[in-house]
Amino acid sequence: MRSKFTHLASGAIVKNISGDLVKKTILPIPPLKEQQSIVVELDEIPAETKKLEAIYTQKLADLDELKKSILQKAFNGELTEVLV
Repeated sequence: MRSKFTHLASGAIVKNISGDLVKKTILPIPPLKEQQSIVVELDEIPAETKKLEAIYTQKLADLDELKKSILQKAFNGELTEVLV
């Protein structure tokens, strides 16, 4: 659709699309079943986003704990090899 409007737009530097052109353009509309399927997918996005945000937050917390653990082991001398 974009390429159709780009092709029909006028103007040398700034392309303009007239309201008349838009009114005369026939837009393809997917069948109702496909529209409903799209709505279902779009409705799932916020829940998926929240889930990913929770995973990300947990990963940050885990990394912070790992950092603290490594520093604690370093200060206790547990990260160096003991030669016998």
